[in-house]
Amino acid sequence: MFRFIQSKLIVQAMVVLTLVVWAAVMLITSTSMLQPPFHLGYWQFIMPLQHHYVAMCLILAVGILMQVTLTDVYYFRCGFGDSHHLMVVLWYLLLLCCGGYISEFSPVCMSNLILAIIISLNFDYDSGNLKSKDLLSGLLTGVASLFYLPMLFVSFFVISSLIINRFSKYKDIVVYLLGILTVYLYIFCYYFFCDSLPVLYKMLSELQFHNTFAVTTVYSWREIVLMSAAGVSLLYVFFILKLQYDNKQVLLRKRLMTIHLITISMILMMVFSPFDIHQAMGFMLIPFTLYYALLSQMKEHPVVNDVMMLIFALALCL
Repeated sequence: MFRFIQSKLIVQAMVVLTLVVWAAVMLITSTSMLQPPFHLGYWQFIMPLQHHYVAMCLILAVGILMQVTLTDVYYFRCGFGDSHHLMVVLWYLLLLCCGGYISEFSPVCMSNLILAIIISLNFDYDSGNLKSKDLLSGLLTGVASLFYLPMLFVSFFVISSLIINRFSKYKDIVVYLLGILTVYLYIFCYYFFCDSLPVLYKMLSELQFHNTFAVTTVYSWREIVLMSAAGVSLLYVFFILKLQYDNKQVLLRKRLMTIHLITISMILMMVFSPFDIHQAMGFMLIPFTLYYALLSQMKEHPVVNDVMMLIFALALCL
């Protein structure tokens, strides 16, 4: 089914248009701000936005549009598609709507947006302005971690990707880490000169990593099905794509490895989040979108591919 959709641009456009209408209805009628169960640093400064419904919907809509666009751009810049199609957009919107993430203003949405920006900065390791991209990636990671501490796990993706793709990697890694450090130095200096260091200390001392599996002591059957579907789907994707890309050129294999690194980073972010299983699974939207877009254009085993992709999408609907 998805192989057929991928081969017909008009069909893709019709499906995407349907998903856009579905997303717009959900966004307008049921948008709410997710109340974090624990202290999340500077996220408290965003909380008043929940009293301005229109502004919250607009910001969420713009953020989702940027996520979809940047993920689509990253996919095709990496050379995964011979010709442009809409499967990345289709899968991202489908998973967003199935999971209900389209109407949740939360750290999950913010983290996906920051990740989409960072991966779009880290796809081309041969450009001359790489260090400026590393610095910007570090600044974004540092700022995002002030609002949601597990965003620091994005550094695993950036650093590991640099090690795989660059020869003079240590300089780029140092620049990236300096970007993160610059944010914390700026915050320290601000509170120091405002004579408010106790406020800063109190805020930073409350930041901590949590465990999403400890949020509920008893798992519901829906959570068990969702975790099982996600695990089985990921294992299948890893196995099939390894077979598919073993004979590809080195550059494509490195870029597939980059997606694996994104996946590992987001799994860490999901595990160490303070949300329940379903909410935390929102961190996996970008990796699953990239994997499913790759599976959708494969000619081998189309029926099995469809079943594995639908299993996760249906599990999100529960």
